[in-house]
Amino acid sequence: MSKNSPKTELLAPGGSLEMVKLVLNAGADAVYVGPKGWSRRSSAFELSDPEIKVALELAHQKQKHLRVAFNTLPGNSELASGLSKIEQYLNWGVDSFVLADPGFIREAKQRFPRAELHLSVGASAMNREEFSFYRQIGIEMITVPCELPLEELTALKTENICGIEILIHANRDFTYLGRCTMSSYFKQNRQIDETGKNHFPGSPNRGGLCYRVCKSLWQLEGENLPPKDLGNHGFFLFREIPEYLQLKINCLKIQGREYSLDLITRIVAFYRQLIDETLAGKDPVNNEEWGKRLTGLTLLRDEERNRRTQDLLNTCRQEAALTGGKHG
Repeated sequence: MSKNSPKTELLAPGGSLEMVKLVLNAGADAVYVGPKGWSRRSSAFELSDPEIKVALELAHQKQKHLRVAFNTLPGNSELASGLSKIEQYLNWGVDSFVLADPGFIREAKQRFPRAELHLSVGASAMNREEFSFYRQIGIEMITVPCELPLEELTALKTENICGIEILIHANRDFTYLGRCTMSSYFKQNRQIDETGKNHFPGSPNRGGLCYRVCKSLWQLEGENLPPKDLGNHGFFLFREIPEYLQLKINCLKIQGREYSLDLITRIVAFYRQLIDETLAGKDPVNNEEWGKRLTGLTLLRDEERNRRTQDLLNTCRQEAALTGGKHG
């Protein structure tokens, strides 16, 4: 955590209790989970309240940390429910919370001054003024967008406004994470759960998921355009790790709540060993065997991601056929 840990932390996903156990055993210093309806993933990769309590116990038994992500954008009628959940988790001993909405952040900090609040990458904070604004309303650590260049990251770290977390494995969005609305145009209806929480199936920002419509068939028109790329835009940062450790970035984050248990365990173990060897004075990023390991992980990751993307695109086409091209 930004105020408790002198070393760079490795943060891993917990899309199920089994995943929580595996990533902690594989070497993660902290794990993040999403409560049902409140995080940027579908409910299949979120945890119920009893599961979050067990996840907290698992983390604390290993002297590690649990973060709970409330990084969707709540409507006015949902604020009270979200604050109530934060209070409950805080009383259980949850270490920190990940939020994205400025109003929700300010209210949570005013209600619960002792709560440690982190800013989601979905907020796309990437300059000094944004850092200062979020620090003023209660944020202690900011997850920066994947695309932030090292020189800008260095400048922000040097100013020491907030702790900094960076994704070392993730999927690049069509735009900056949190700012793409393409999926929302495809799926515009809403669903209200038993707690009164609105879910907008086409919007990760409102408790739904991304249908990855940017990966479907489309064609740019005009001169001097780049070639069409329907790849998944996934990345594993590798050669940057020694620089991040030297810069004392507070947290290195792995994305992957929707991955298979075997794949996410291998990714966490890879980065744990990479970090440990680097800190021990070795040079794994220039080691041929490490390069081969990275290539193997990349192939496995792309296979899983491509398969899931294809499933989502097929769902888009099937729903379009059923509705005559009308969604909502």
